[in-house]
Amino acid sequence: MTRFACLAILLCATPARAEEGVALPTGFDGIYASEGMPCGMGERITVRDGTIFGMEWGMTVTDLIEFPGEPDRVEVSLLVSGGGEDWVESAVIRRESDGQGQVLVLDYPDGNRTIWTLCD
Repeated sequence: MTRFACLAILLCATPARAEEGVALPTGFDGIYASEGMPCGMGERITVRDGTIFGMEWGMTVTDLIEFPGEPDRVEVSLLVSGGGEDWVESAVIRRESDGQGQVLVLDYPDGNRTIWTLCD
């Protein structure tokens, strides 16, 4: 029962945060799978209306800097929620082709990188 309540709270919180998010440029929105995983398996994320969210976490874009001449690259400030906590993060987000399709790459200042493959 508690698990369903947590899921309901998370699902209800996502649309409210989406209204506050700064939308990413055209083409970033979509459903993505973890790198190397087919879309029907593993964790998937949804990027929409200034939010990036998975099953148990979410990120809201609170500020965005675009790079002139680079429409597939932005620097963002993020409000991250997960595990019952909220914190602020920053990242450079890029859309690029990996030879098999489109991917979304998040590069963090500490050197960590997350790559998600766009589902068709």
